[in-house]
Amino acid sequence: MIDKFNLLLSSSDYKISRKLATILLFLPIVLTFIMALLIVLPSFRSLYFWLLEENNPVELLTFLLFFVGGCYGVYSSLNIFKSVKKYVFGFYIFFSICLIILAMEEVAWGQWFFFFETPEEWKKINYQGETTLHNIGALQFYNDNLRLIFGISGLIGIFLRRFSSFRAIGVPTILILWFIIITFQSVLDVIVDLAQINNKYGYIVEKSSEFIEMLIAGSAFLYLWLNYRLLKITTTTL
Repeated sequence: MIDKFNLLLSSSDYKISRKLATILLFLPIVLTFIMALLIVLPSFRSLYFWLLEENNPVELLTFLLFFVGGCYGVYSSLNIFKSVKKYVFGFYIFFSICLIILAMEEVAWGQWFFFFETPEEWKKINYQGETTLHNIGALQFYNDNLRLIFGISGLIGIFLRRFSSFRAIGVPTILILWFIIITFQSVLDVIVDLAQINNKYGYIVEKSSEFIEMLIAGSAFLYLWLNYRLLKITTTTL
């Protein structure tokens, strides 16, 4: 049992302490438990919804994680350009740029900070009347599916990591609970939409998607941070 737990942590692969690896493994469980308590306890329910409102702590933290992760990814990719295969470099650059785009989408490309008006023509086709891409027309209704795809992709990435061809871009096993939670909630979100559940339970599931986006941003940042540590260790020992 201890050997399996050590394999799950794989802390030695990334030259991080076992304590830090354990924290990273169980952090999404702790965060999910805290959010569940807030919604279950009536006296804290208003705090739960406040945290998940637009331009409030959860969304701002999501923006920071995406933006910092994307910038870190681009910088680190350029540093490893000469020491990794081209497909590895290309994958990380593409992934990192996507994170920066997601970060800007979270704050409507600065609209939340600078309070500029959405162009009239853009407002007509945007579900929320913002300067965002993911709220345009039909794209608004596919966000749940995109979160589900991210979660499933993470789980597949963990499986593929055991093969040498995918080790450089595979997902660290430390992040398995992150992707299980993301996938599970995204499935619930899809079911709520398909079944058109409009009661309070459906609303709670829908609002929780903001929390899941924060987990997505956190897992994406940790994915890059851990894998760049692995690549740096690997390339310096060759």
